[in-house]
Amino acid sequence: MEELPLTAGHPVVALFSALANPIRASIVHRLTSAPASVNELVEWLSVTQPLVSHHLKILRDAHLVEASKEGRRSVYSLVDDHVAHIYLDALTHMKEHNHDCDH
Repeated sequence: MEELPLTAGHPVVALFSALANPIRASIVHRLTSAPASVNELVEWLSVTQPLVSHHLKILRDAHLVEASKEGRRSVYSLVDDHVAHIYLDALTHMKEHNHDCDH
């Protein structure tokens, strides 16, 4: 097992940092159900295209999403099922726990 503490540049820290933004978490949430184009994400999030593109770049740099070309548009998807599991497990964990409890 790797020694702790993890540094700021560690890939695991980068992964959780990338997910720590509400827009990026929302993008990952949307992509757990199906790939989406930038325009679909813009419409779904109700934010500007430059803002969505900025957050997609951060998610690409963290190796969480990838783009494929469909004609002239880029369609984004999660890199693999691990990303969906990380996000969905965290979401399930938070739904299952009462935040008023002592643990």
